[in-house]
Amino acid sequence: MATPTVTGFVGTGAITDAMVRGLLASPPLAPEIVVSPRNAGIAERLKRDFSVVRIASDNQAVVDACDTVFLAVRPQIAEEVITTLRFRPEATVISVIATLDRPMLLRWIGAEVVLVQAIPYPSSRNAEA
Repeated sequence: MATPTVTGFVGTGAITDAMVRGLLASPPLAPEIVVSPRNAGIAERLKRDFSVVRIASDNQAVVDACDTVFLAVRPQIAEEVITTLRFRPEATVISVIATLDRPMLLRWIGAEVVLVQAIPYPSSRNAEA
């Protein structure tokens, strides 16, 4: 069995809110989640609603604490945010940023990471199976 990993989110908007709630629905799929402080209201609400959620001091603290990092910032600020971060080569990075291509993301990340791209929908959190 694989060792549980810490999951982090750089960017704390509607997409992150929906994804964290989905990951922590019963049964929870993540033992610990770290969110960035960008949107204090959403971050605080997630922390209040789930004991396994903690708020990092900044985006680099999310990257440093987590084995899996979701990039969930607006495309307009993605380069500015991503290029300031130092990623560990062994990290898994999952981008949910629309419109960005893989070569550009890898260049901005600047490390040999496992990169996955996904397009989540906040409304799917409420979908019935």
